[in-house]
Parts: sequence; C-alpha cells; structure tokens
Amino acid sequence: MVASVDMLIPLLITFRETLEAAIVVGVVLTFLVKTDQKFFNTYVWRGVGAGILASVFLAAVLETFFGGFTGRTEMLFEGMLMLVTAVSITWMILWVHRQKDVAKKIKEDVARHIEKGYGIGIFILTATAVLREGTETVLYLKASSIVAQSNQLIGGTLGILAALALGYALFRFALRINLSMVFTATNVFLIMFAAGLVAHGVHEFQELGVLPVFSFDPVFNIAHVLDNQSFLGSLLRTLFGYTSTPTLLELAAYTSSIAGILWLKRVADRTLRAY
Repeated sequence: MVASVDMLIPLLITFRETLEAAIVVGVVLTFLVKTDQKFFNTYVWRGVGAGILASVFLAAVLETFFGGFTGRTEMLFEGMLMLVTAVSITWMILWVHRQKDVAKKIKEDVARHIEKGYGIGIFILTATAVLREGTETVLYLKASSIVAQSNQLIGGTLGILAALALGYALFRFALRINLSMVFTATNVFLIMFAAGLVAHGVHEFQELGVLPVFSFDPVFNIAHVLDNQSFLGSLLRTLFGYTSTPTLLELAAYTSSIAGILWLKRVADRTLRAY
C-alpha cells in the first residue's frame, strides 16, 4: 500500500513534464508535415535526444553529489534542494499559466527557422524544450525521493509511458481533449506539493539549528486523529507535506507558500489582461 502511494508522485510528475515536452515536439512535427518540410524532422529528433542526454547527465551529477553527503551536510543539501525545487515549481506553474496560444507561438518559431534554412534553430527549440522539462523532472523527483524514501522507477516509467501515449494519440488521431483542464488539475497538485517541500525544507533547517524551534512547538499534535505512519497520513505527507506535529514555522511556510503562488498567478493574470 505504501509503495503504491510513493509511486504516485513520480507518476504524476513525469506524466506532467513528459506531456509538456511531447506537446512541443508534436506541434513541431505536425507543422513540418503540413508544410512539406519533413527534411527538418531529423533536427527535431536530434534535439529530443540532446535534451534527454543533458537531463540524464544532470540527474547523474545530482545523484553523485547527493550520494556523497552525510550528516549535517546532507541535511543542509536536502533543505536547500527542497526550497530550490519549490521555487522551480512555482516558476513553471507561472510560465505555463502565462502561455496563451502556445501552439501558435511554436509554429511561428519553426516557420521563422525554416524560412532562414536554419535546421539548427529547430534543433535548439526542441532540445531546450525537452531539457527544460527534463531538468524540472530531475529536481522534482530528487526532492520527492527525500520525502518518500522509495524507489521511483516504476511510478516514473508509468508516468512517462502514459504521457507519451496521450501525446501520440493527440496528434495521430486528432483527439479533442481539454488540455487546459489537465494542466489546471496538475497545477493544483503541484502548488500543494511545492508548499509541502517548503515546509519540509524549513523542518530540515530547524533540525540543523539554522532556524529556531519555539518552546511551544509543535503547535498541535493530532497523531491520535491522523498519524504520519498511517496510510492516509503517509499519502498526505508524501503528496502535500502533511505532518501531525507541525511547528509554527512549518505552518507559516506552508500557508505563505500557497498564498504567494496564488498571488503571483493573479499578478500574471493582470499583466496578461494589460497586454
């Protein structure tokens, strides 16, 4: 049961990020086919390969450095990684939120590169798209592995396969699906996941003594109602950073993170309406 819970986060993360990359690649390939520019397909696939290799290299570097830390250094690294990942998730949510007519912009970029005969431009476009999603995936999975402490291979693989299948179906069979609803649902999950990472990061810094632990901490103890070790408690802890014994700073970090992301989204909305 716990293993299935721990697989859920990597499945959702890899599904979301792979689907975003698949949509970019699918739009580019579809545009090239419809404009009879299949010659540039090879640049697209080379870009995909380069983005994947760069992401794998980043994962290897992160794992190598992370594996070499112990004690206080490991705790400090974990806390910093969680905060960096939370910031990255926030940036990604806002970036996706601001993208209106994404397919149209991608097509315009591809058309501009074709006009100039720059296959390298198409290569860079797809490579950076895949690398961006790959980098986010690496950070999110590493941060979630600290919380869940589990093997993420099965969940991550299932998420990738599901996203590839959906991406292929979208462009092969022209399925009509409201992708905005898919991304909205995953955005809700990611907002709460990011807030949980911030709270976890604060917890690590409190254990290190970098942040204070007040005399009245924990603020409350509801372990008798929903313990961290129970199935539901483990699920909520893994997904959203739940703890039955939160400190004041953990609660403040969690609530302010959610409020901050929602405020930034409102700012982004106002900016878009202004233009």
